[in-house]
Amino acid sequence: MRAQQNIKKIGKRTYTLKELAQRDFIVAPKDSSESIAPIIAPTVSLVNIQEDLLDESAYGESTYGEMSEVINPAVNHQSKSNTVNPKIPPQGRANASLALSIELLTQLIDKEVGNTAKQLDLEAAELQAWLDLQVMAPKQTLLALLRLSSANYLDPLKEEVALALYEDGHWQAYITVEGYSKMLNCHPGFDGIVFTESPEVTNGVPIWMECMIYRKDRRLPIVIREYFEEVKGEQAIWQKMPRRMLRYRAMQQCARLAIG
Repeated sequence: MRAQQNIKKIGKRTYTLKELAQRDFIVAPKDSSESIAPIIAPTVSLVNIQEDLLDESAYGESTYGEMSEVINPAVNHQSKSNTVNPKIPPQGRANASLALSIELLTQLIDKEVGNTAKQLDLEAAELQAWLDLQVMAPKQTLLALLRLSSANYLDPLKEEVALALYEDGHWQAYITVEGYSKMLNCHPGFDGIVFTESPEVTNGVPIWMECMIYRKDRRLPIVIREYFEEVKGEQAIWQKMPRRMLRYRAMQQCARLAIG
């Protein structure tokens, strides 16, 4: 009954999160059509979350045992059987699994909000308010964004990290141009950046752009060349400022290798 009440409170996000609960909670990398550099989001294991965050006292022993048994019998207490409780009907087990998955992710996001806010010297309520505005993004992508933000000291409120939605419905957290610029200028080994564009042009646009990043602790610079035909997007900004967008793409990819 409790699991069913939890599901009713989810509202419009139920279907999306149900699909997520049935996957292994992994965001796969994919090349974006915008000026972004894709990242591989961390794997979120329900077993690990369950061990780290779930408090038996919050649910009661019997409820916790039944719900964890549905998720993964292997992590059950040794004194318990590895078989699914036959007293719970299939629909009830599915609802319990969904409710537990959502609850675990919610707890982990709440924990990461506090950690990230402290790391960036932000108010946790301010960061949470920003996350609440991302109503369409799945929870595991929000979790990936928080971890990316915390690991690189990047502020989502300043658009240093952001979310991308692809045509196939795939969501991804990524570092923006502003984010990579901040990372480069804050890195103690950063020793300069140089751009070179192709002398050959097509419709006034160089066919490639090259970025070279120097580091004080490296003998050779890091060099990346991006070709316009391979990375151009369909957005209006690519039509209006193609050279700038190509330069951004080259810089992002080069920075990933230089300081990633």
